[in-house]
Amino acid sequence: MKNFYGLPKPGINTLVSVLLITTSLLVLSSCSKDKDDNGTALDTGISWPSQWVLVTDRDAENYNYIYSNNSQILYKGGVPKSYSIKSLTEEKDCYFQFSPVAGAGNNVFTIRSYENQDHWWGVYKTNSPFGAEEWYLGVDEDDDIPTNDNVRFVLHFMPKQDGKNMIAIESYSKRGFYLEFLGHTFSGNGLSFVEHDKPESATHFKMLKPEGAGIGK
Repeated sequence: MKNFYGLPKPGINTLVSVLLITTSLLVLSSCSKDKDDNGTALDTGISWPSQWVLVTDRDAENYNYIYSNNSQILYKGGVPKSYSIKSLTEEKDCYFQFSPVAGAGNNVFTIRSYENQDHWWGVYKTNSPFGAEEWYLGVDEDDDIPTNDNVRFVLHFMPKQDGKNMIAIESYSKRGFYLEFLGHTFSGNGLSFVEHDKPESATHFKMLKPEGAGIGK
């Protein structure tokens, strides 16, 4: 039997095939969404908001860490791995509070100084002397919780290292740009946001607490 256009009408086998293909696509789509939801902040067992010192390996004996000196940008510091993290947090403004942003997604956070709680992390733009765009980690001073996208960050949780949580930090307002220990026009010891195709390619920061005698404990 032919339809209005003179073409054969689909038989039962054709209809069954179409239904199977449609069902398969729906299942694949569902699996893809489930995969995107894996590795969220809720899966870490951490009670949020929570405070952390962020470090990376400088070499076998030393760490790089992030700190503020009450200026408009944040800085890279260095410390021996054997040094007490508790002492470090007493000496430097390097202990930061991570708070989930309600309604913005499982891994969207604001980050602020635990010592100076009106100092929030933010992503800002400047230009190099040659005119190239630079996106850097700066400070937004606000008594209230800021709502601008540039003070929000996406945390990507990576496999643990030495039993510690590891994260890559992506700008919420400049998606695809991740935090790196890379200087900029305002300071060679500042931090910048650099474009990567995936969080696995970006710097992974180790999240540490002040407990223990050594910074790596």
